[in-house]
Amino acid sequence: MPEEYLHLTPDQVETLLQQLHQFHVEYGALDTLLDERREQLLLDGFRRFLETFLERPEQGQAIVKRLARDYFDEDIPFVLLMGAFNRIKSELIRLVASNMQQPVEHYLEIDRLFEQAKRGTAHQYLVLEARRPQRLPQSLVREKPLIRIYLDWLQQLREAVAGDLSGFPLESLAESRFTQALRYPESMMICLDLKLCDQINEQHRVILQQASILHAMLSGGRYEQGYVAYQDLLAKVSELLNLLSILYFESETNRIGRFFGFLQAALYLPGRKFLCVLNLSHLSRINKLYGAEAGGRALAHVEAVLREEFEDSQSWMLFTRGIAGDFYIVGYDVDAAELDALCARVEQCLRGAGDDLPFAIEVAYHGIELTELNELTTEDLHLVVEYLTEQAAQGRREIAVDSEDARRLLAWLGARYRRSIDLRTRLVPEHTDIFIQPLVTLDDTRGLHAFEVLGRFREGEGHISVGMFIDDIIAAGMAIDFDRLILSHIVAQAGPLRDITRRLFINVCACSLESRVYLDALVEAVKGPLRGFEVVIELTEQTLLERRELITELHREHGLHFAVDDFGTGYSTLQLVIELALEGSIRYLKLDGSLTRNVNTRSAVERIMHITRQMAHELGLETVVEVIESAAQLDKLTELKMDLGQGFLLGVPDTVAVWRGKVNYLQTRTEVQRTQAFVL
Repeated sequence: MPEEYLHLTPDQVETLLQQLHQFHVEYGALDTLLDERREQLLLDGFRRFLETFLERPEQGQAIVKRLARDYFDEDIPFVLLMGAFNRIKSELIRLVASNMQQPVEHYLEIDRLFEQAKRGTAHQYLVLEARRPQRLPQSLVREKPLIRIYLDWLQQLREAVAGDLSGFPLESLAESRFTQALRYPESMMICLDLKLCDQINEQHRVILQQASILHAMLSGGRYEQGYVAYQDLLAKVSELLNLLSILYFESETNRIGRFFGFLQAALYLPGRKFLCVLNLSHLSRINKLYGAEAGGRALAHVEAVLREEFEDSQSWMLFTRGIAGDFYIVGYDVDAAELDALCARVEQCLRGAGDDLPFAIEVAYHGIELTELNELTTEDLHLVVEYLTEQAAQGRREIAVDSEDARRLLAWLGARYRRSIDLRTRLVPEHTDIFIQPLVTLDDTRGLHAFEVLGRFREGEGHISVGMFIDDIIAAGMAIDFDRLILSHIVAQAGPLRDITRRLFINVCACSLESRVYLDALVEAVKGPLRGFEVVIELTEQTLLERRELITELHREHGLHFAVDDFGTGYSTLQLVIELALEGSIRYLKLDGSLTRNVNTRSAVERIMHITRQMAHELGLETVVEVIESAAQLDKLTELKMDLGQGFLLGVPDTVAVWRGKVNYLQTRTEVQRTQAFVL
């Protein structure tokens, strides 16, 4: 006669475990998630549960915790554990129905005991997951404000989930530290497109909403749903942290460009805006008397003091290191007196710094309010830096706020631009020439990979770099004429160039790609005199974004390749860079020389180099590192396995004729000293 009370015999336990094995088969877990050893471990755990949950329920919690821990330690998905409970529960109910005359009264008891066990295992899974070591962003960006705030919030949440819910970080969007930090200048700089900050804040709002749901579930003991909500929350946080890491990484690869991009955008935002230049005084004299290494250490002291100030002032301050002995500082939505006081503190701190130097560190600074000058272009802002540098050199240690100061600046800019009028007389073949500089492989061969073409003005018996006047050329609307002139010189010297290389890098202004006259000349050259050359056009990321279809057409129809110059200027183009790389249009990523100068002194720069190389190789691209000027830099870049290098150490820019002789000489040598390979 069937039993009228709940009791599992050993045979019935084995039957239920066989059903669990069948569930593993149907789920597809065997030979994927589970091998024979792992499955037996889990079956033994459920055997302990089945042998005790009816007759010794006081031992049930300890057993389900162990069961959960076994699943977790073996990295078995939570859904498989819950599925196992449900399968055994349904089989047990079937068993009751077939063995008892009045089974209904036992259904609720079975359901209660199983749901209690599921809650216990889900809670244990949550605790174990919350205690699992975090996979943190790279150290390069981990201390950045937005990421640091989120990691602190996430750690607080994990501790609450694993322990006391009273410490759960419930926040409103308006009061959130993250929302407030999104208004910091550096945060707006990494977005660059300020609408991206709104998108990030919306992701943050969804995360806070999800956290509130999680808290409600945990407070009500709904651990099974809570685990799912927790996993969803972690995924959303991980997505946001990855986005922030990319943005910070890109801003570090071209910080000066991003700095001026933010400053340009900030001119249209409410609040007062200031730009200040702080210079290390007498840097050229320091380098001459004590060496460039001593000058570099002095600059490092200045940057360290500025960074300390930034930690306390990041709600309104942004700074970056310039290309010489200068630093650029933005004050946003702040009074001039506060920026002036900061600069004075920096000056005071540096008076007692530099014990490792044989000279005293002195700085000069001058700033100006830009609030009413919202029509300045990015090119204008670069010239404003030149103006402020001149004022600082004259001893004007102040943040100028008078309207007269603004008029004086505008008058200076006008005079500066008028100098470009004389450039038209120089943009003719007889007053211009091309120099070339090698791109060299950073391996043991130190092979000549390509040459970059550089424009030069003739000056007496010598030459002047066109780079000194390129902003004036662009501002005067002569960039297309200049690019056509350089192209004509390349075509005219195609024969001698062919004896040196079959790969040429050419810088082209964005506006030239909009000129049908220039494009026709370029295509005609590639099909004619430059046939057989691989022509690589260097463009900024912004230009790639704005002319994506044209770039694809030039690659597919005419075999042109492209290099991304100053890679990392905008998050919005990252996906485009990937797409162009996959289709073969882009072949190279060029890293700016500001990184090279710091590769031996700043671990963050080394990390940037490593990450860029890794990403480039995954996309089938090659990295080019510019401004290599010392053997120490070369050794470090070789150690980092960067692909190509460019700089005075590897080869100085010179005429095609001179380089033709150099290459011929190099080809006759049996062995070339590594650090002097192309300096002749």
